[in-house]
Amino acid sequence: MSKDPWNVLELTPTSDKQQIEAAYQQKLEDLKTSPEETRAEQETQLNAAYQSVISGLAEPFTPSQQSIANPLFSEFSEELNELLGNAHRHTQVSAWQLLIDHPACQEIELRQDLAALIFDRVLAHQKSCQNDKEMVTSEVLIFLTTQLEWTKRDDLKARYGDNFYYRMTQQEIPQPEIIPEPIADTGNLANIFIGLTIICAIGLIMISV
Repeated sequence: MSKDPWNVLELTPTSDKQQIEAAYQQKLEDLKTSPEETRAEQETQLNAAYQSVISGLAEPFTPSQQSIANPLFSEFSEELNELLGNAHRHTQVSAWQLLIDHPACQEIELRQDLAALIFDRVLAHQKSCQNDKEMVTSEVLIFLTTQLEWTKRDDLKARYGDNFYYRMTQQEIPQPEIIPEPIADTGNLANIFIGLTIICAIGLIMISV
């Protein structure tokens, strides 16, 4: 029986994505000290829990009314669905290049919404895949990230969470900055020790006198 994802993350149910992300990253760090024989299974369980929680929060992308009213947007959306439904073509960069060359992408007022729409549909496709062979390839994701400037879209990161965002843009998840513990001033400690030694020595001399 699968475990409750919130229990795996050791969180009470919340819609705070930053809190969820922090808990996930902390659990990943904790796994580094787990026994090797159980680490892989625990990591799989943790990733599944994280994806389950985040996917439940992310709302499907909703284009602007201006985009919806444009016939080119609907036409593009249909072609995008057809491409994702073609197991052979959606792994080819050339097929995605043809899609991006669609007249809809040439209209500045539509391009931002179209870039977000592609991100949303491709991510949904990736989640639904049963194996790697069905997924959109890393080569295609890198191409789309470059062409559609996904790395400049903070709104996508906010909507889908760091884990999905960095997977889609094929980037490493930034590691939290580690602030080193302050090192004690050994010089001062030595001076204090010497001072105490002198005081003790003087005390012994006075007692002996």
